[in-house]
Amino acid sequence: MLRSLSFLFLLCLTFIVMACGSAADTNSNRSGDSNRPSNLDPGNLPPGLSPQPIQPSGNSTPGIPPANAINAVPKGATPTPGIPDPANINKPLKPGATPTPGIPDAETLRRQMNQVRPNANVPPPPANTRPNERKMPGPVNRP
Repeated sequence: MLRSLSFLFLLCLTFIVMACGSAADTNSNRSGDSNRPSNLDPGNLPPGLSPQPIQPSGNSTPGIPPANAINAVPKGATPTPGIPDPANINKPLKPGATPTPGIPDAETLRRQMNQVRPNANVPPPPANTRPNERKMPGPVNRP
């Protein structure tokens, strides 16, 4: 009994030591205080990069559109299917006037909705597993 308890204690102690692990490895590339300025050596930077931050200006930044043109989307050559024209947004559409990709017409919807489905709660009839098996005739001359 004492032997099994000591083994269990050692096993638990081993798991705790393995789970806790050792102290974290210090990374020399990362400073612990992220608010202090970093000292970069411009000699170690690739050509074209500068350690100086980009100064904000009133001009547009290359690659970032101005604030008033963010939502401006160029008009395509044809209207996008499924998205109504802003001029016709409040007008009711005739059913089937413009087919939208992925949405079937009214006749297809009606046919799909009227299909008779079997009851899912009733098991299917048993299949004939041995179709070639013949029934044996009953006993002859027996009352």
